[in-house]
Amino acid sequence: MADPWTHHTMQVNGFRTHYIVAGSGYPLVLLHGWPQTSFEWRKIIPRMAERFTVIAPDLRGLGDSECPLTGYDKRTLASDVFQLIRGLGYSTIGLTGHDWGGTVAFYLAYDHPEMVKRLLILESVPGTRGDELELRGIRRQWHMFFHGGAPDIAELLVRDHIGLYLDRLCSVACYNPALFTREEMAEYVRAYSRPGSLRAGFHYYRAGLEEDVIAFAGCTKKLEMPVRAWGGERFMGDISGAWQRVAMDVQGGSVQQCGHFMAEERPDFVSGQMDEFFGPLRGERS
Repeated sequence: MADPWTHHTMQVNGFRTHYIVAGSGYPLVLLHGWPQTSFEWRKIIPRMAERFTVIAPDLRGLGDSECPLTGYDKRTLASDVFQLIRGLGYSTIGLTGHDWGGTVAFYLAYDHPEMVKRLLILESVPGTRGDELELRGIRRQWHMFFHGGAPDIAELLVRDHIGLYLDRLCSVACYNPALFTREEMAEYVRAYSRPGSLRAGFHYYRAGLEEDVIAFAGCTKKLEMPVRAWGGERFMGDISGAWQRVAMDVQGGSVQQCGHFMAEERPDFVSGQMDEFFGPLRGERS
């Protein structure tokens, strides 16, 4: 059976962005995490495309998008998504973000609140202030410091073992370590074996430890649009508290029998949340 989406590219902020589109109706934008791509949403798109226009880009440097040398702070990535949406002719959207895509979604909502009508977050926090790190969190997020502390060294160590590294990294973050099939993992390995993509991914983490910390400290107003934030019990747990610090209207909690990769581990739950949360937007014009 053919995929229910089509592939497109657009020149955005000086580089070629790849994105997929499916369905018709009010636009929903889905932002993936690392080490994933727009392929992350393959179990979600068919159901959502029955009611919405679904747009899922590959973020800068990842998937089949081009890999610039710079621009991996999440505010710049948010500006990429903003320009893509405007280039497609939309002025308002429903927005979902997972992992780094959730942080990108925060900056898009913060910088362009007129565009983001509702914000759904999966396994992500808006940012970290430099004085909030503690030992337990550092141990759980070891990969952030490995990737971001010296990204070029991390790339050197991983580049000849991408399949093994991604397989181990993903399996320990899942509720079911055998979640990903061989074919599914092969697609992620293909994407991160592209020249420049592994480096780009590690610079997401470098920027997370440097530029993003500074940018987040300057975000002092609260989001006013409705926010729904869910974490998997096996990984981040209840993340709603982190979002209540930056948004006025937050619901959410912890999803049982779920790890980090919520759209792939619990697609029925995620699709149900999207149906319910974004349903009120279906009658609006974008």
